[in-house]
Amino acid sequence: MSEQLKQRLAIAFLVVLVVVFIATQTDVLSILAQEPWWVYAVMLGVVISGYFSLKYLLEDKRQEQAWIEQEGHVYMERLEEARQKKESKS
Repeated sequence: MSEQLKQRLAIAFLVVLVVVFIATQTDVLSILAQEPWWVYAVMLGVVISGYFSLKYLLEDKRQEQAWIEQEGHVYMERLEEARQKKESKS
């Protein structure tokens, strides 16, 4: 099982535990009936926005790291070529 799948399962399990805890400790229906529907739509939008923000932040970090590694390899190749030219001249 891959690490990403394990992380997703762990997060899903944590969400289920939180929902079950809230449902058992409060009278959920009376709380839900007190607020207008648009409040829940806004909260859902905030959660979705946060999720996508984290998702693309991590993706951007991975791409940046790959680019840094690629540029590092190019730099090391140039150093090696310069070293070989210097050795061949002497």
